[in-house]
Amino acid sequence: MSTRTQLIRTSLAASLATALAVAAPTPVGATTDGPRAKMYRATNHSRTNHEVHKVDIHYRISKLARKHSIAMAGKGYIFHTTDPAGKYLDGIDWHIWGENVGVTDGSIAELEAAFMDSPPHRENILDRDFDRVAVGAYRDADGYLWVTVFFYG
Repeated sequence: MSTRTQLIRTSLAASLATALAVAAPTPVGATTDGPRAKMYRATNHSRTNHEVHKVDIHYRISKLARKHSIAMAGKGYIFHTTDPAGKYLDGIDWHIWGENVGVTDGSIAELEAAFMDSPPHRENILDRDFDRVAVGAYRDADGYLWVTVFFYG
């Protein structure tokens, strides 16, 4: 595991788990083999390994999650959204919300392992009230992969 990924493990402890609710998106499975699809599959793999139902992905909100990943890359550090309801869920009826953010120079599997090792992030991944996700991923010029996962139900 890289030093950067290890640093992420310790810095991921600040998790946003604000109560919000979201109207039903267009549930579509990941159809490519890019980082967003891999993160989506890793999330569902973790959930099914713990006997939690799979989540559907919302592609419109995933585009907004990607914008957040790009913003983190631009600043050079991970941070949580400040106003998910107004910024990302505008016009959507919401009820419960959670967010995982991270960066790695390794693999999606390493990042998912870091999330699962962090109690607040693990709670988001395994929360039975979440039935949808939005995943945004961005690889910067130095090869770091910045990831934002919005969970909602």
